[in-house]
Amino acid sequence: MLPAANSSPRLASAQSLLDLAAMAGAPLRFGNSARVLRDGGLAFPAMLAAIRAARSSVCFENFIMADDATGRDFAMALERAQSRGARVRVLYDPVGTLLVRGGSVAWRLRRSRIETRAFRPLSPLAPWSWIRLRHRDHRKLLVCDGRNAVVGGICIADHWAPAERGGGGWRDTALFVRGPVVADLQLAFERMWHRASNLSRAAAPPSPPQETKGDAAALAVSDRPGAHRVASIYEWLADRAEDSIDLTDAYFAAPPLVTEALKRAAARGVRLRLLLPGRNNHPVMGLAARRVYSPLLEAGAEIYEWDGVMLHAKTAVVDGVVSLVGSSNLDPFSLHRNYELNLLVGDPAVGAQMRELFVADLAGATRVDPAEWERRPLRARVAERLATFAASLL
Repeated sequence: MLPAANSSPRLASAQSLLDLAAMAGAPLRFGNSARVLRDGGLAFPAMLAAIRAARSSVCFENFIMADDATGRDFAMALERAQSRGARVRVLYDPVGTLLVRGGSVAWRLRRSRIETRAFRPLSPLAPWSWIRLRHRDHRKLLVCDGRNAVVGGICIADHWAPAERGGGGWRDTALFVRGPVVADLQLAFERMWHRASNLSRAAAPPSPPQETKGDAAALAVSDRPGAHRVASIYEWLADRAEDSIDLTDAYFAAPPLVTEALKRAAARGVRLRLLLPGRNNHPVMGLAARRVYSPLLEAGAEIYEWDGVMLHAKTAVVDGVVSLVGSSNLDPFSLHRNYELNLLVGDPAVGAQMRELFVADLAGATRVDPAEWERRPLRARVAERLATFAASLL
């Protein structure tokens, strides 16, 4: 069900959502339910429960599948699903798993004879394989029985496990979704599964959309190198926002077309709030993000820096109506180089969940004071310029 017209005259309309679907190159599906999952503390149990309940199929795609306590929990659940007769397929990026200690849990999955594919593996014996280093599978997707799906920014590693359970306690967000859009997420997996074997044109035909499960309109936003779909969607949303934009991003080094659209929104009175990491696991990207603080603050944006360990979420909610959750950072890797997957939801109930989560996050963040920011030392400004230059080379 679409929101009432008076909640946001532009973004609440069916035509607006159809325009977004056209930019995404994906069908707009009505009748979905979506539930927000905050951090691994909620997402991991929900994902494991879906795997344990699966009877026919499990399709699992993730940038990182670490060989740690979290990875082994998922490996065990996948093995048991296969032993029940479900077809289990796992697609992971071998470069992503190099970013965490302990290596990949893929060896265990293969030993269990689970269908496991590494997306474009690199080999020192095949120098040409390193050409693919810039185009990685950064997506995070789980689809069980073609009926339940989880999309977001959460990887399978202890970094995302709760701190009270020995994990890193990274802040992240995912959506648990049911309804007709799951068929499109299933198709998105099939395309990447075949692309991993250089058979992208042999992807299985889409499954018929399932019965309605809720009131939300949704569409699967896949992005690939050179397509620029997510950047275009952010620009379009910023230019049509009338009330608010609440944006959370881990590596905010957005292209000029996005930052200029955000500045235009703030300048015309839209309340623009950005939540970004205070401490970044990739310091260069963190410094590059700070390079654009000044123009956004001058336009009227509010910028907050997360006080916790690491903020890894990639989300936006616009006018409380349109929410975007997925794997795409607003950085050159995601917007230009990688394969990404996001879920766009047009629904005031989901928008309310997202806004509530955003406001709760602000309680754990520090607002950047514009006057103090302009007084930061010269060495900080130089570091930001150098990081911005480095990010532009990516």
